Amino acid sequence: MASTLLAVTLVLFLIFVSSWFARLLGQVAAGFVQADAIFVLLGLRSVDALMVLLPLAFFLSVLLAFGRLYNDCEMTAMLACGVSLLRITRFVFWFGLGFSIIVGAISLYFGPAAKAERYELQDEMLKNSGLEAIAAGQFRALADGKVVFYAERLSDDGKFMENVFIQGQRDDSLNLMVAARGYQRDTPEGRRYLVLQDGYRYEGAPGETDFRIIRYREHEILISKKELVLAEDVIAAMSSRELWNSDQLRQMAELQWRMSMPVSVVLLALLAVFLSRTTPRQGRYGKFFFGILVYVIYSNLLGVARTWVEHGKINPMIGIWWVHALLLLVVVVLTVQHTGGLKVLFASQRQSEKPRA
Repeated sequence: MASTLLAVTLVLFLIFVSSWFARLLGQVAAGFVQADAIFVLLGLRSVDALMVLLPLAFFLSVLLAFGRLYNDCEMTAMLACGVSLLRITRFVFWFGLGFSIIVGAISLYFGPAAKAERYELQDEMLKNSGLEAIAAGQFRALADGKVVFYAERLSDDGKFMENVFIQGQRDDSLNLMVAARGYQRDTPEGRRYLVLQDGYRYEGAPGETDFRIIRYREHEILISKKELVLAEDVIAAMSSRELWNSDQLRQMAELQWRMSMPVSVVLLALLAVFLSRTTPRQGRYGKFFFGILVYVIYSNLLGVARTWVEHGKINPMIGIWWVHALLLLVVVVLTVQHTGGLKVLFASQRQSEKPRA
């Protein structure tokens, strides 16, 4: 189980990192993210993603490990030698309980802290958006491709540019600006301007000869800003202590979501013990896709219950715990069914481990 858990976690983590890295490269190309901050953002985002990846990885590892034991008839041999299924289930429970402590630490503390640090870094880059995100000698598409920016050289601190070229589209008119120098200027009101010095501005429609040419000593352009962090993302970056002391529905839903991650580790692991039971003809992966379907239904129900709590459609005391209660009921029913009834389920450990004749 441990070796399978390591392999599954590595595969899921690489899939996530590759997709998020491609997204960050797109943001760098658009000028929203600095190139030297890619790996920092990727590391912070990975810590936050482990909160969701680890429960799934543990569920799949138990499913695959016991699927192999059933396929190689090793589980049958253990049961014939007196190792009861109830004893195996207890072992998986304690193993999952120990692993849930790691998941709980990530979901309740490390994940929100990493998310808050990531938002702070993104906000800082947003405030410094402009010259810091521009590489010397490269064309950059800004404002959703409506503006093309180019600077031949940058100063060592990245605050001043030389030989600047800007092309912008407004309706049917094309605006071209060239300048010998450029820099950014902040006002006390919180606005930011791009200041161009000693240059020309060309205005006109493509294909026509009627162009307006303006020579300027200094020209200022207001740089628009975008809010990068949404309200719900701010809530997701709050500490668990702040969420615990809050009586707002969104904060309560976020806290219950974080607490659900370690709970789901234990419940899904117990469920995987019984879902992995296959016959030799079914093969090792006989119940694998069925287990994936069960996980998808379970995770979607958690998402639906969280939305209900946020919108006040369900009592916060019930919250999303009814989904865990439903899964726990399924686990109890499967335990009773596979261990022979309630008497065996509540029998002492000595009786359950007694070798069969």
